[in-house]
Order: sequence, then structure tokens, then C-alpha cells
Amino acid sequence: MTGRVDEAETWWRRAADAGHTDAMRNLGNLLCETRRIGEAETWWTRATRTETTAAGNLGDFLRQRGLIQEAEVQYRRAADAGDVTAMRSLGRLLNETGRVEEGEQWLRRADPID
Repeated sequence: MTGRVDEAETWWRRAADAGHTDAMRNLGNLLCETRRIGEAETWWTRATRTETTAAGNLGDFLRQRGLIQEAEVQYRRAADAGDVTAMRSLGRLLNETGRVEEGEQWLRRADPID
């Protein structure tokens, strides 16, 4: 299986180096899964420069590291750009930090009741 991961990394890296934002995000995900956290953060950060919704991945990473304020900033960037997953993440983070009213607003925005 390692050979396939190495092959995937090679292709994701080529595309990311060429400026493809989805590849940057996917390379970051692969690097995180293989415990190369610092490099993953670098690629996620690069991806957010051209695609705001990529900030959701970076927000998840920052949140896991306990960097709540920084995660909130990234979730807001992605949520404001329309990323529904980031809206949910932001809503949950706000609820957990005692800002329940705002958190619930984001959760409703992500999953509106028809």
C-alpha cells in the first residue's frame, strides 16, 4: 500500500506545484494522514490563498492543535465563502466556546429547515 501512497503523493505534488488548489488541499490531507503535519499545514495555507473554502481544512488542523482563535478565523473565511462543512465546524466551535446563539445561527445556515 505504501507504493500507492507514494505514487499519489508524487501526482498530488506535481499538480500542487503547478498551482492547482484542489491538489494542494489533497496533498495536505495525504501529508497529514502520513503524519507530516508541518508540511500539511504549509500546503493547506497555500491553498487558502487561491480558494477560500480550503480554509476549512486549515481550520480543522488548527483546532486539533488547540489553536481555537486561529481555527475560528479560518472557519469564518470558508463559511463566508459558502463552505457548508466550515459553517458546521464554526457553529460547533462557537457553541463549545460559549457563543451558543451565534453558533446556532451558523448551524441553521448550514442546514436550513425547509
